[in-house]
Amino acid sequence: MNEQKFTGKADLYEKFRPSYPDELIDFLYENARCEAVADIGAGTGKFTRCLLKKPWQVTAVEPNADMRGKLAEIGSITVVNAPAEDTGLADNSVGLVTTAQAFHWFDEERFKTECKRILTPNGQLAIIFNERNSEDEISVERNEICMRYCGAFHSGHVGKRTTEEGSAFLKNVYFSEVKYFAVENNVENDERTFIGDTLSRSYAIGEDNENYGRFVGELRDVFAKHEKGGKVTIRYTAACYLGRFQEMI
Repeated sequence: MNEQKFTGKADLYEKFRPSYPDELIDFLYENARCEAVADIGAGTGKFTRCLLKKPWQVTAVEPNADMRGKLAEIGSITVVNAPAEDTGLADNSVGLVTTAQAFHWFDEERFKTECKRILTPNGQLAIIFNERNSEDEISVERNEICMRYCGAFHSGHVGKRTTEEGSAFLKNVYFSEVKYFAVENNVENDERTFIGDTLSRSYAIGEDNENYGRFVGELRDVFAKHEKGGKVTIRYTAACYLGRFQEMI
């Protein structure tokens, strides 16, 4: 089940995955005038913490126990143990639903039905991705290593669609009305962060795999090839699709 994909990876995810820029939170706050937000598939709370920069009442929904343990450390939020498609939240209870770096794991149509149920009239859903620039040389080489060692490796929206196909789907198919916002979210990595981010991925092999040492060794080699002053810059775009569903208007 998708709900167990990150079991055992919560610490890596929280320490090494990139956060989200303030400009994106400002965009949501200006365009989703509401009091209550539900962050669904919240993981360790990387995006949930960003939402707390605004005066929203925040509920975080996450079915994975390891990830939910990190959410419990945040405070000032309500944490719910439930899948995205059946949150248990009250009808018409939130003005904004957010899901960051998680939509690709959901049953898309069941999630849409659940959003329609829990959103207030004219409420909106924000689907957010930190999209890594796949054409950067270091990202290309990293992906080649993952393809060699990680049998479950995927790119784009978890193999469902390429990033471009996923964007077209959200803009032209999934929503009835959508606003798109994107901002650079480049991240400087030292060797530890570069490797930790890779190991936090759902497909990454762990220490119990016989190839783990070679896998990490090749990641170190790629980092050494590209580092300047002990750092590499990984280029991300933080992309947000803020939309409504026609039946709700």
